Amino acid sequence: MRKIYMAGMSHKVAEIAVREKFYIPMDVKSEALAHSPFDELLILATCNRTEVYVASDRDIGEAELVRYVCDLARQSYEDFAKFFYFKSGDEVAHHVMNVCAGLDSVAVGEDQILHQIGRAYETALKFGATGNSLNKLFQGAIHTTKRIKTETNLSKLSCNIPFLAMKQVQHSFDDLENRTVYIVGLGEMGSLMLKYVQENTTKIFASSRTFANAQKFADVLTPVKFEDRYQVLGQCDVVILCSACQEPIVTKKDFAEAIGGADANKAARLVIDLGSPRNAEASIGELPGVQYVCVDDLEKIVSENRRLRMVELEAAQKILKEGLDEFLQWYRMDDIAKEIHLLAEKTVQSADMECEKLLRSLPEVSEVDRSRIQMMYVRFAKKMVNEYLYKVKECNPLDDVRTYLKCLRGGK
Repeated sequence: MRKIYMAGMSHKVAEIAVREKFYIPMDVKSEALAHSPFDELLILATCNRTEVYVASDRDIGEAELVRYVCDLARQSYEDFAKFFYFKSGDEVAHHVMNVCAGLDSVAVGEDQILHQIGRAYETALKFGATGNSLNKLFQGAIHTTKRIKTETNLSKLSCNIPFLAMKQVQHSFDDLENRTVYIVGLGEMGSLMLKYVQENTTKIFASSRTFANAQKFADVLTPVKFEDRYQVLGQCDVVILCSACQEPIVTKKDFAEAIGGADANKAARLVIDLGSPRNAEASIGELPGVQYVCVDDLEKIVSENRRLRMVELEAAQKILKEGLDEFLQWYRMDDIAKEIHLLAEKTVQSADMECEKLLRSLPEVSEVDRSRIQMMYVRFAKKMVNEYLYKVKECNPLDDVRTYLKCLRGGK
């Protein structure tokens, strides 16, 4: 049986100052998937977690896998190994199911992680980096999560990161209708952020590294060229940063200059940084009148919907357990399935051999009848296989199946 392993870090064990060092660019990820040193590989990287999943015919140790992730991010194993968790076997399956369903997220039940896992899986599949084990695991996790979203109200009560960001904005400004908002970055996160902002104000500016992307939303906002961002920063009450970058796109020095000549009545400013790595230098929060909030800070307000979600969470966990049990049954039966397949083939071969013996003793039988007799033997053998081999595997606990196979082998 091919073993499964994972190593990673998340918002639960590492602050964003650590997590952002493990940002893995798409070109690095693609290269890793195309030339994987493992039998199977999948890389998941979001603003709240970086995790690497592996399936291997050989044993993989914690140090080997953690070191591999550190090498991908070009960080020192000695400095960062303490921030990683490592899981193997059943623990990996349990972890993937929880992560995919949003039950391990800052905002429990949030939808975004499902799309992120879906993209990570599609990318690994595209490079041929996954095989039977990881395919079954991630397909099962995605299917189970979709069931949770369909059969419970958990996602309706969820508060994803943009939702939490909007809550923070509303907490800071109770008159948002009269405030100006500037969104930098219009990818998946920024587009979702825009939907929330639109519900509260029409005074919206937005930038994207590609100006044409910002212009697509010109009917609901004022597009701003990315290089002109500081001209707008000083005019806005709320700045929401959602851009993908490896270096800060808003520095303390330039931001201070941008707001220096602004109207004194707009002294109170909120900067929400949803980037990982962070889009702004955190020190901008030291400037007078500037409140700086990053992803980690949003966790402090997540408890608001927690009570309502608990009822739905119980239903979600029941579905999760069903999905987990289904995968683990398949996973544990993997070796058994191979053995049963070999026994099935052997049974059909034996039937064919017995048929040949019979036909040799009946030389007067025509070729048409010989073919029919042979077909009958094979059909009977396959029926016996289906009735007494495959059904035993599907309907019984692992230990009982092993005992049954042991009896077929004569107790060996």
